[in-house]
Amino acid sequence: MPFPTGREATVAFVVPYFDDGLAWRREYLRLTLASLERQSDTSWCAYLVDDASPAHGTREFLDHLAATVSGTVTVLHAQRNAGAGQARNLAIEAAHRDGHPLVAYLDADDLAHPNRVAAVRALFAAEPELDFAYNDIEFIDERGRPWAREGLLPGLRMLDEQQRLPKLRGRERWIEQAVERDNIAIPSAMNLRTELARRVPFPAKPFCEDVATLFRYLGSGAAIDHVPGIPSGYRVPREGGSASRRQSGGVDAFNRMRCANEREGLEEAIACAVSRGAADEQTGRAVLCRYLIRIGRTVTADGSPDLGRAQLRQARDLDPKTFAEHATAVERAETEADRAAP
Repeated sequence: MPFPTGREATVAFVVPYFDDGLAWRREYLRLTLASLERQSDTSWCAYLVDDASPAHGTREFLDHLAATVSGTVTVLHAQRNAGAGQARNLAIEAAHRDGHPLVAYLDADDLAHPNRVAAVRALFAAEPELDFAYNDIEFIDERGRPWAREGLLPGLRMLDEQQRLPKLRGRERWIEQAVERDNIAIPSAMNLRTELARRVPFPAKPFCEDVATLFRYLGSGAAIDHVPGIPSGYRVPREGGSASRRQSGGVDAFNRMRCANEREGLEEAIACAVSRGAADEQTGRAVLCRYLIRIGRTVTADGSPDLGRAQLRQARDLDPKTFAEHATAVERAETEADRAAP
């Protein structure tokens, strides 16, 4: 079937926004929308979703800002503060109602590459069966300056390293995503069919809902590809650290939510794959075991070693054979020592 042309080929950007009164939030949002105004292909619109912001004057600010952008920006308002994932779901439904077949996520402090719309439209036109496409990212600071790799936090260096691995293409790539890579794409680098986004909505989770949803996209059998040459600007401030970590209560609290929310998404992806006949129960158990090994290593490197060991113990108890095959000698020894401890 030929790819839609004209208005129906418009890429609908989904931009969740939360305003707690910090001045930089509004300035970053202006820059985010300015990156859409610089698109080489003007076949885009945007849905800007206010996640029930508590700051005074947010509604008026967003309405005024939307009216000044040289493009169609629709402002939506969530009834209650429920996180970025639920805000995105509101925009996805609006994009569906308005007849847009493609959505592209863009967080309110990140930047879209000037050729993102053109490249995304071209890729989906060339691959009629494609469901999901991701692009690379570039780390930028609060002033828009690029980060040197050695200055990034361990978790971000890992993301940078993993995006240099061979790209995931085709169907049934959910196992590789789960066991080999911490994450292939932040939300601001995700582009997909609106139908897939509706069928697999974001969960009502405050943190790491993006990775959980990515697991579910791929576990549903979605066809994936990579869009080259259009890295999104991923804003990482040099001062103040991660906003998600601060809001969750610190590194350990964030990583605990991360482990719980991601695991839930992966378990749903495994159940979907099993129900489709793409995997059996044993394969699903082995994938979850290997994921637990990987996430244990990840959170340990991120400053939560006790939590990391707990993930390894869960992996060992879940599937001892797979754990023995994929854990290191040190990891096997540590879990045995934990088992023997009084």
